[in-house]
Amino acid sequence: MSENNTPQHPRPVPPTRAESYERISKALFDAKKVAVGTHAGEEVRVRMMHPGPFLPAETSNGEARPLIYLASMKTDPKIREMTSRPEVALLMHESPTGEEHTSWEMEVTGRAEVVKSAEERERAKEATKRTSSIVSYLDSVGQTDLLAFVKVTPRFIKHRVFGEIVAGRAPSILEYADAAALAPDRKLLSARLGVWKELVRWASLTASAASVAVGLAVAYATTGTVHWGFAVLTLAAAVALQACTNIKNDLDDHVSGADDRNRTPVLGFTGGSRIIQRGLGTRGDLLVFTALFGAVATVIGIALALMGRPWVLAWGVFGLAVGFAYTAGLKLANRGLGEFAVAIAFGVGIVSGTAYVQLGYVPLQAWAASIPVSLLVSLLLYINGFQDAASDAEVGKRTLVARLGVPRAAKLYPVLAGIALALLVVFVALGTLPKAALLGLAGVPLFIRAASVARHSFDAPMELVPANAYTAIGHLASTLMLAVGLAWAGRSDRVVAALIAAAIGALVIGYYWRSVQRMSNAFYGVKAAVAAR
Repeated sequence: MSENNTPQHPRPVPPTRAESYERISKALFDAKKVAVGTHAGEEVRVRMMHPGPFLPAETSNGEARPLIYLASMKTDPKIREMTSRPEVALLMHESPTGEEHTSWEMEVTGRAEVVKSAEERERAKEATKRTSSIVSYLDSVGQTDLLAFVKVTPRFIKHRVFGEIVAGRAPSILEYADAAALAPDRKLLSARLGVWKELVRWASLTASAASVAVGLAVAYATTGTVHWGFAVLTLAAAVALQACTNIKNDLDDHVSGADDRNRTPVLGFTGGSRIIQRGLGTRGDLLVFTALFGAVATVIGIALALMGRPWVLAWGVFGLAVGFAYTAGLKLANRGLGEFAVAIAFGVGIVSGTAYVQLGYVPLQAWAASIPVSLLVSLLLYINGFQDAASDAEVGKRTLVARLGVPRAAKLYPVLAGIALALLVVFVALGTLPKAALLGLAGVPLFIRAASVARHSFDAPMELVPANAYTAIGHLASTLMLAVGLAWAGRSDRVVAALIAAAIGALVIGYYWRSVQRMSNAFYGVKAAVAAR
């Protein structure tokens, strides 16, 4: 007893390292969910995930550093964030008995790394299956290749039990010094290149590349030759021009608030690259790359002009003007004219411009072929506007879909696709285009499938994604097969080459078709699995 007769209780003993290791290891396997904090530029993002703990074989001192695996779809923004800035923070919380004094939380900081090797992916899959119904479902149908697995190597782990903290006992702590090692330069470079690939929306660049292919096919049909030096320069200029306008559109949508307000973006299709929104780049970065790609297109245009194609500058100025006026200046997108203006620039403009660079003039066949190509480009913008319609309307970006409303816009989709392909048939019937140009109807099954999805899922952003994908593949299929048809008709003695090109195109289209089907089936399966859990 003390002088005031108050009993003296012994001070709680801090946990030993062995005890801390045992308690932390057990808690890792008890945790069902984890809040994951990632870097997003100057901001921090937090999401809930399912942890997959793993304890490697014991070391000589009887202790091995715990690892934590996380899983998500490969297209998930947080995977890119972890790749760009690997420092992460995790927070787990459980209440075993439902009473406050037994509840605990565990804080983990460390480095994240996307798992590459097949052996470790298998280990990560088994670790995350225990808590994630999504991983379990995809494993049951053999589609875990759609997942990205991330390994978190802890640097610091702190485990606190509420009742013990109140009683004055210190938390359990494990620290590991080497987890803060700098990533190799090669990995950092690869991560940054991945970000800039997303910035230019590289998958969408097939729109300009396919239009160049049609222009080259017209030139080949006319003269039987292709000036490959001019062809390479034209392709580079067209792609740079589209990259420039893609980034400028992202900048304008950031300034207007359209991308910030967008609650249903689908990376790769709608909502822009979201580089700024995900904290992977700044407005200054986008300005630099807008100027860079604009300069590349301009320099190539000047070079072609000096090589005897002076009017190519008119095509270049027109393309840049339309791209910039889409969301700035005239703000064509706010007037419901954006889809068609961009379509003319990247359809009529690129097809006819490519033919001009090759031939020094634009034959009638190039003008005729460019019209259905333009309408198919507009269809790409049109279907991708569905998920953006609500946020676009909020900031006064009155795209065609925002003006019509998604229910009516879904009904118009097959009409627009039908007009594009009907015009192709009309030009063939009139003799303006050769019969072989009917290969351009290759996208019909894809457009029919997209129209069906749009009709049933116009108000469900994620379920509408297959329609976005089918439209993109359909545009590519029709445009490239149109090019094959034009080249084949112009040089009938090259039948074998045309058939080989057509076969390769069919294989590429089939591959993308199958990929979309797998993604669609996986989405609905995951949705059902989560609902049933």
